[in-house]
Formats: sequence, C-alpha cells, structure tokens
Amino acid sequence: MSAPGASLPVVDTPPSTPEAPCPSPALATVAVTLDGRGGIRVAGSADVRSGRAADATTPFHLCSMAKTVTAVGVLRLARDGVLDLDADVRDVVDVAVPHGVGPTVRQLLAHRGGVEDAPGSFTPTASPAPRTADVLAGSTAHHDGPVRVTRPPGTAFAYSDAGYCLVERVVEVATGEPFADAMHRAVVEPLGLLRTAFWAGETVTGGPRAATLARVAGSACAGHHADGTRVDGGRVHYAGPAASGLWSAPTDVAVLLEDLLRAWTGDARAVVLDPGTAAAMLSDPDDLGVGLGVFVGGSPVARVMTQGWGVGFQGQVRVDLRSGAAVAALLAQDPGVPQEESVVGRTVLDLLAGLARP
Repeated sequence: MSAPGASLPVVDTPPSTPEAPCPSPALATVAVTLDGRGGIRVAGSADVRSGRAADATTPFHLCSMAKTVTAVGVLRLARDGVLDLDADVRDVVDVAVPHGVGPTVRQLLAHRGGVEDAPGSFTPTASPAPRTADVLAGSTAHHDGPVRVTRPPGTAFAYSDAGYCLVERVVEVATGEPFADAMHRAVVEPLGLLRTAFWAGETVTGGPRAATLARVAGSACAGHHADGTRVDGGRVHYAGPAASGLWSAPTDVAVLLEDLLRAWTGDARAVVLDPGTAAAMLSDPDDLGVGLGVFVGGSPVARVMTQGWGVGFQGQVRVDLRSGAAVAALLAQDPGVPQEESVVGRTVLDLLAGLARP
C-alpha cells in the first residue's frame, strides 16, 4: 500500500502577480477520496510582511482542529492500555468535583464532562503558552481560578477548552512524558508526518519531536488579521495545546485525512485507528451531533466536521463518508466572520460537492 496522500497532485500559486502585486494571506485546500481523486492547492503568502510564499509544506495553525488529533491520539493510547477512557479522571489528576462523580476522558473528549470555560479564559499570547498543569491549577492569567467541574458529568454539552486541558494532563500522567511528545509517538510518527506538531511557542525541544518542531517553528505561516495585516509578533499561542495548539502542513493534513477516511469507512488498512476504535470516535449516543473531537451528522453517521478559528487563522475539515471524500481549507488569516460566512466554509462546501460521486 502506498503512503496515504503520496500521489496527490500539488499546485502552488505565487502569492502575487503583476495584476495583483499585493500579496494576500495563504489559503490552502486539501481534497482526498477513497478512489484516489483530489489534490492539494496553495496560494498566497505565508507572511505578507516579508512576501514569503506558502507552499504545500508550509504549516498552518489548525486552532481547535487540534481536538480531533488529540482524540485520535488518546484513542490509540486507550486501545494500547495506556489509559482508560471510562475511568474517573480523578484517578489520575486532581480536579474539584462538587457532584460526587468525576468526568471520564470519553466525556471530556465529547464536551460532556461538566467542565465549562471561565469567561475571558484562554486569551492567546505571542510568547510561549504556560504549562497546562499551571492553567489547571489556576496559577496563570489564562483561566480564572482552578479548572473545576461545575455540573454533573454526562448530563449536558458544553464546548470546553478546559476540558481538553484535563485530557492533556491525563495523557501526561499516564505516559510519563509531555503531551506533545505522546501525540508525536501516537499519531505523527506512525503516519510519517514531517511538519505536524503540537506547538505552544517553544523554540527548541528535546525528545522525539525535536526535528519536527524545528521544521514547524522555522517555516510556519504567520497569522493575519481580517484587513490582511500581519499579527504582531507573527503568531500567537493558546494555553492548552490539546485544545488548540496543533500546527500542520497541507501535505500532512492530506495524509491524516486519508487515513481517518479509511478508518471511518471500516478499512482495516488504516494506520492510526482500527475500524472499531474509529467507530467509537464517531459515536453520538445522545444525538447531539458531537463525537470525540469531531462534530457528526446523520444516522448512521455520514458526515464528520471539525474546524478552528483563532487570532490570525481559520480552517475547516468536512468528511462525507457516503461518497468517500474528505476536504480541508486552511487560511492564514482571521476573516472576521465564522466559517459558514467566510471563504473557508464556501471553499470546503464547493470542494466536497465537486468530489461527490454520481
């Protein structure tokens, strides 16, 4: 079997032309199908201030799409017996629970863990993000007070970055290594990804992801505001890499999407998740449209979506399991409007419609 995404055509468009001399922030599209169609297209600048062109190997900030890859890595660790998806997380980490029963990792991945983000939390910074353990303890400006459970776990949906911070700490305690290293071993290495890393702003690191992080930090897109100007400092970083700290190049996104598409459609050749584990990722027992790290639709599930939007970046992934197609749009700019109103959402829907089988 060839490496996923290895044969996809790639089109890189210069960031400016004589007719349009002002460079625009980069927009990358990725399309993959089970029958080998699709491709990668990149246009625009990785940094409008320097004029550096983006190409298919230029990492973008995926923002909250990090939650999807976090869920994939955690499911692999659970499959291998490293952690328990359904145990009370208080067996591993300290968190205040006023209602007697603590959340499970499975509930936290599905935003059903009873954790709600404090107002004003997770404001990004151009400097490296703090340790997640300190965020959970309430000793940083990124969360007002300690992260705590505020309602009975499993009773309601509440989208929560803080919940993913708890998952991050569970992974660190269970594996005995930093979260980013654990995800590198669980997802990045098995797929052979070269420019994908959970990055909190650190400039150097040791361990298994040192070379990968160097590539990401040295070539990633700068973020840009809605008016096209570059974000001060080039980029920002959010506390809690598991929630919003993933950076990845279009070439790597193609590999990941193709492998997940295989797993979600029951293909045993998938690398990161076996079909049974992949099915658990899409499980939506309460019919809320929320799986583990993804949003889902249909009964049985036929549509999968994940998206991210932060300072300087926006992106979205949509998967149609019936047609066997997955598409992504990554923009090195905050367009100022949500995906359904921006070039990101329009592009994804157009791509998916074009790949739909007759």
